[in-house]
Amino acid sequence: MREEVKVSIITVGMNHLRFIKELYRSLYDNKTQPKANFEAIYVDNCSKDGSVEYIKENYPQVRIFENKEKKGFGKNNNFGVSMAQGQYVALINPDIVLQENAIDNLLDYIEKDLSVGIVVPKLLNPDLSIQHSVRSFISLKILFHRVISRGKDEANNKTTDDYLQKDIDTNLIQPIDWAIGAAFLLSKDFFEELGGFDEAYFLYLEDEDLCLRTWKMRRKVMYVPESRMIHNHLRASRKIGKKMLFHIKSMTIFFFKHGISAKNHEQYK
Repeated sequence: MREEVKVSIITVGMNHLRFIKELYRSLYDNKTQPKANFEAIYVDNCSKDGSVEYIKENYPQVRIFENKEKKGFGKNNNFGVSMAQGQYVALINPDIVLQENAIDNLLDYIEKDLSVGIVVPKLLNPDLSIQHSVRSFISLKILFHRVISRGKDEANNKTTDDYLQKDIDTNLIQPIDWAIGAAFLLSKDFFEELGGFDEAYFLYLEDEDLCLRTWKMRRKVMYVPESRMIHNHLRASRKIGKKMLFHIKSMTIFFFKHGISAKNHEQYK
């Protein structure tokens, strides 16, 4: 009898071949492969770099779904979850490299506390330094400071530091406002209860929106540093262009939906 799938690991990619090689190597390596029974789902967003062919040849156990037209981050992940057979879903970006017990530590934590909605790992830069992946909820004040600093995480001002939560102890398990959506784990049932990602966002802020809606449903978003993953973080919206326009549109949707002040959201925590 086939063992029940515990977690579905869902990745959406578009021309991410060089990252996908590292992701799936870590997923199926004896040292870093999850101990829990898992399946891997890959949703390809019209890649032209041989991503699908590479996965088919090297990891035939991965379930692949190919888009005929480009779709947004949220819509692709929602589709991936709809295809998932696992009790839990791990939404893992293609530029992630799993470290030992990364998935299992997230599973262990979320199963022990029914008040938790989403768990996220500690993210590391490729040189293994801490990546500022935890955030406070956005506000117009924070947005202003991010614009004048051109989105640079190194900007030297308190508002930016507070937004990036630079002062938190990254060795402690703790509730957080939200984290960048490179790696989320939650139950499939709760994802469906949330209604999945809001597909009104094509790119950017879907992760913050999902976390805020989690808090509004009186469920916690928890940072679990025992789970460690390397994130080859790609920033692509600092220059004026299509991606920056997506960012502006998403910010507008978020503010109309949730309000312009981060303080408005504290009541839900």
